[in-house]
Amino acid sequence: MRKALVAAGCLLLAFVAPATAAEDAKAASEHKFEKAAKYYAECKNASRKEFDEIRPYLKAFTDSEVMAETMNDPERFFRLMEIVNDPRTIHVMMNCSLEPVMWDTWMRGLTDFPKLWNASVKLMNPQGMVKWMMAPMNPKIWGSMMRHMEPQRYVRWASAFTNEDFYKPLTSFLDTDWYEPRLAWFVDPQSYAPLYQALQVPGLSAPAESGTDTKAETRND
Repeated sequence: MRKALVAAGCLLLAFVAPATAAEDAKAASEHKFEKAAKYYAECKNASRKEFDEIRPYLKAFTDSEVMAETMNDPERFFRLMEIVNDPRTIHVMMNCSLEPVMWDTWMRGLTDFPKLWNASVKLMNPQGMVKWMMAPMNPKIWGSMMRHMEPQRYVRWASAFTNEDFYKPLTSFLDTDWYEPRLAWFVDPQSYAPLYQALQVPGLSAPAESGTDTKAETRND
């Protein structure tokens, strides 16, 4: 009886361990949006609650499959455009696009060919095409478009232009310390590890994997 229980436990671990490892690897590779939350907080009249509300939509800019699903669904697409038409969102996007951790995310995404294939399939989903054909008769889409005309949106933009942090993506180029981590990223071979692995470059593919893990731990999202 004891041997049977041990055997059953080993068999259970054999099935659970790979699934758990795969989930942990996926969670580790996902963008955490920590820097995005920090940049959002720099804006006037911005709260963490508001950022948490738009965060699922911002994920489209870090995940090709999510972007494909968003573009295939007119309601989600117009909602994303509504979110982007906000100085707080623009501030986050411009600053994050200059962060090495964002470059890591894009490098992994652009060299994950199975994921890109899945994204292309989701983009061409026939159900989404039907939704786009019916979009002119969808009141939710018209409502999303009309919200671009709300007065408070223009007030928010006017307020943003008076906030010196809004110009940080431009003024940061004048700070010499700003260049150090970015130049370090460009000259670090491990920055290109996903590309080496995708192309299976001999002598570079194998060690790149461990280096990528180390790099992911040292860089904060």
